Amino acid sequence: MKKISILLLLCLMVMSTLSCATNLQPTSKEVVDMSLVDQSMNPCENFFQYACGKWLTSNPVPADKSELYRFTEIDENTLLILKNILQTYQRGDNTPPQAESEKLGNAYSACLNADKNEISAKKAIAALLEKIHLLQNKKNLMPLLAGLHEKGINPFFALYSMQNPGDATHMIGTVDQSGMGLPEKAYYTEKENLKIRTLYLIHIQKSLFLTGIRTNDAFEQSKKIFQLESEIAKISLSAIEQQDPIKTYNPFGKIALQKLSPQMDWSIYFKTLHFDASDTLNIVSPLYFKRLSTLINKTNLADLKAYLDWEVIRETSNYSTLALQQEHFNFFGKTLNGKKEREPHWKTCVASVDKSLGEALGEAFIKVAFGQESKDMADTLVANVKSSLKEIITKLDWMDVETKTGALKKMQSLNQKIGFPKQFKTYNELAVTNDSWFLNQLASNVFHFNESIKKANQSVNRNEWGMTPPTDNAYYDPTMNEIVFPAGILQAPLFNVNSSVAANYGATGATIGHEMTHGFDDSGSQYDELGNLKNWWSEKSAQIYKEKAQCLIKQYNSYTTDEGTPLNGELSVSENIADLGGLKIALAAYNKTNSQGLDSDLKTFFIAYAQSWCGQLTKEAEHTQINSDTHSLPKFRVNGVVSNLPEFADVFQCTEDQAMVPKNRCSVW
Repeated sequence: MKKISILLLLCLMVMSTLSCATNLQPTSKEVVDMSLVDQSMNPCENFFQYACGKWLTSNPVPADKSELYRFTEIDENTLLILKNILQTYQRGDNTPPQAESEKLGNAYSACLNADKNEISAKKAIAALLEKIHLLQNKKNLMPLLAGLHEKGINPFFALYSMQNPGDATHMIGTVDQSGMGLPEKAYYTEKENLKIRTLYLIHIQKSLFLTGIRTNDAFEQSKKIFQLESEIAKISLSAIEQQDPIKTYNPFGKIALQKLSPQMDWSIYFKTLHFDASDTLNIVSPLYFKRLSTLINKTNLADLKAYLDWEVIRETSNYSTLALQQEHFNFFGKTLNGKKEREPHWKTCVASVDKSLGEALGEAFIKVAFGQESKDMADTLVANVKSSLKEIITKLDWMDVETKTGALKKMQSLNQKIGFPKQFKTYNELAVTNDSWFLNQLASNVFHFNESIKKANQSVNRNEWGMTPPTDNAYYDPTMNEIVFPAGILQAPLFNVNSSVAANYGATGATIGHEMTHGFDDSGSQYDELGNLKNWWSEKSAQIYKEKAQCLIKQYNSYTTDEGTPLNGELSVSENIADLGGLKIALAAYNKTNSQGLDSDLKTFFIAYAQSWCGQLTKEAEHTQINSDTHSLPKFRVNGVVSNLPEFADVFQCTEDQAMVPKNRCSVW
C-alpha cells in the first residue's frame, strides 16, 4: 500500500506539469466545463461550435498531431503516468518488483537508446533483405512469406486466429488480404488521390535509397513496386465490403484453398510456421486469393523481390534507423495526416511498450489511475444504460415480435468488461533486450503472432481482452457479444465520479449506449447471443431498418467540410446510427435518475455529449478519415446527432427555422 501511495503522488506531480508537456491546454477535470462554451453562438444554429467554441480557439492541432480532441488530455495524462512507471522500472528501484518489471524497463530503455538501435536496425534490415535477395525461384516464395509474416511483416496476405463466426465456442485460423501501403484501395484509383499517389511513389524511392539501393535502381524499383501494389488494390475488398461479416466469412479446407490458389504452396507455408491447417480455415476473400495466385504467377521474380524489399522497409520503418523513421513520418505523418513534426520520442516509446507488453504495463496503471469508486460507478452506468436499451427495444416500431424476441435474448447474454481483465496476461516467452528497439519489436511481433495462430481450433477464452487497460477507447465485439471499456477511457474529463449525474450520462453513458447498439444493428443482427454468425432479424424488420438507415445516409451525405468535401454517409452509416442511438438510450437512462431525485439538468447532459467530442483535425487527416474511416468528423458526430432529438430542441428552445431543427428527423432506436 505504501508503494502504491508514493507512486500515486509521483503521478499527480507529473500530471501537474501537463501544460509544459503538450500543446493541449488543460481544462477542468469536470466532464462539463462551461468556460469552453462559446456564448456568442446560438446552440440551435451550431451546437458543436456553441459547446466547444472556446476550446477550439485555444487548442489548435499541435505540430506533432494530426488531430486533437478534448479527451486527448486523457491520453496525455495516461502517457505521463505510464512514463513514470516505466522510468521506475528502468531504474530498477520499484519495491516489490512486478513480475514483468524488468522486461518493461528494458523495453523502454532500448527504445530510448537511439545510437544502439541505429546499429542493430541496419544489421537486422540487411539480414532480412538478404533472405529476399537469395530467393531463386517462386517455389520458395511461400516459406519466405511465412518467415516475414511471423515477424509482423505482411506482404500479399496475413494469417491470424479469430473467433469462428460459425462456431462461437472455438477459434479459427484466418487468411486475410494485405500488402497495400496506402490506407484503402480507392487511393490507388480515384483522381482526387493522384497527388498522394505521386508523393507515395517518391516516398518509396527515397526509402529504398536510404537502405543502400542506388538512386537509378531505386527509381525503377519504386515504379514496379507501386504497380504491383496497385494490382493488389484492384483485387482487394473495399473498406465498405470488409464490414460485411457474411462476405468475409468463407470456410475452406486446406485442399480447397490449394485449388483456389494453385500457384501458392500452402502446405509448405503452414509447415514452416508449424501451423496445424488440418481443420477449416476462414478465407476472408476467396476471390482475392484466386486472383492473387494469378498475379504472383504472372509477375517476374525480380519485381516480386523488389516488392518484398519494400514491405520489409515499410512495415519496420517506425522502429528502424533514424533516417527511415523520419522518411516514414514525412509521408504517413505529414502527407497523409498533416502532422508538422514528430511527437517526443518518449511518447513513441511508451506506446511501443504498451503494444508489446500492454497487460503487464496496464496492471501497474490501474493501481494508480482506476479506483474501486470509478469501477462501481462505471458498472452502474452500464447496468442502467443496458436496462434502458432493453425497454427501448420492447417499444421499437420497426422490430416485429420475432425480431424483438431475438434481440431480448441477445440482450440477456450481453457481457460487460469494465476497467481491466480478471487475470492479466503473462509474457514468459517474450525475450526483451535493453539495447535494440528494432529486435525487441521483431521479437514482440513473433510472440504475438505465434500466440494468435496457436489459438486456431482451440476453445474461445472469453476472459481475454482486445485492448490494454490504459487504452482510451472502447468497443463492442459481436462474436463475443460483449462491450469492453478499459480503465483508460474511464478518466476525466470524459468520466469523473465527482461530476454531475447529467454530465457522466451525457458523455460516457452515450458511449456505452453507442457500443451496445452495435449488438442489435445491421451488423450485430447477423450474430446470435453466443456470437455465432446467425441472422435473427426477420426480413420485414431488416427492410424497415434499411429504410430508416437511408435517412441517416442522406443526412450525412449532405454535410461537407469547411473545404467543401462531402462526407461519405454510406461508409459511416453504422457508426452514425450508433451515435444517435447511444445518446438517445443514455438520455432515457438519465431521465430515470430524475425520478430518483438525483438531478435534472438536460442542458448539462447535452453539453457533456458535445464536449466529449470537442475536436479538430488537419485537412489531410479529414481527407483520410472521410475516405477510410467509418466514423464521422467530430462536428457532425455532435450536430448530426442532437438535431435528430426533439428533446434537444425543447431544452434549448429551438425553432423550426433553425439549423439544429431539420424538417425530417431520422430515428432508428
